[in-house]
Amino acid sequence: MKMQTMTARNVEYLNAKEATAGDAFDFERPIRGFQRYIESSDWDARLSRCVARLDRVFLSVVILLTVVFFLSLARSF
Repeated sequence: MKMQTMTARNVEYLNAKEATAGDAFDFERPIRGFQRYIESSDWDARLSRCVARLDRVFLSVVILLTVVFFLSLARSF
């Protein structure tokens, strides 16, 4: 058996492998990661911008469908 020196690259590879392999039933790690993401990001500001944008799109679609409905109704008479 050949002895091999442990380089920084090998250590990083082992750490990455251990991080991705993990235990299949370890639900605590993803939950902690999600909590860290929520605590450290501006997700609420992005969400409020998206909600405002979705409200405008929804209102536009409703107005457009109303106009199309009345135009088709007027055309049928």
